[in-house]
Amino acid sequence: MAIARTPDQDRPAPERVLAQRRSAREALALGAHRAGCPDTAFEKSSPRGKPVPTASGWRWSISHDATFVAGTVHPTDDIGVDLERIALRRRMLVERVANGTERKLLGESTSGQGEIDALGFARLWTSKEAVLKAEGVGIAGLSACRLTGLFGPAVTELTYRGERRLVQHTRIDEHLVSYCRKGATETERIVWMMPPQRP
Repeated sequence: MAIARTPDQDRPAPERVLAQRRSAREALALGAHRAGCPDTAFEKSSPRGKPVPTASGWRWSISHDATFVAGTVHPTDDIGVDLERIALRRRMLVERVANGTERKLLGESTSGQGEIDALGFARLWTSKEAVLKAEGVGIAGLSACRLTGLFGPAVTELTYRGERRLVQHTRIDEHLVSYCRKGATETERIVWMMPPQRP
């Protein structure tokens, strides 16, 4: 998995998003090269559609925001990656994304007000996004994706339509990056290719 800083973010919004997408594709190409993927064409089913396997069958996924981009490949299994800034979110969004059981697992305050800290919500959100990308369904599958366990700071267990999925995490600055491979086990480790630290 390759992670890089997003350049050219002092432009108008449409140009910023295009720069993010371009940079995510560059991270994907770097990750693919390092993983030994022979392909250089990474297509989607439509401009906003899901990734299509490469000519030799490699699966791929990208994510981007105003600070970082990520790109990853796998030779045989469906994968998903998501990255987000760790920040407090509105209660309404937390309640939409996390049911009561999930909020308790993430350490909801004893007040019962649905309060999850910023890192807890980022972990839940990026985990669900990574699983849904690996499943090829996108946000429409959110209600079928549920948090079931936390294994230290780096692994989260979810189910999608009753099937177990593991998500691995790494943190970079104020961001959390999450990766899901269908069929992953607790012992699987990811090689995270990180950008240099800022001075």
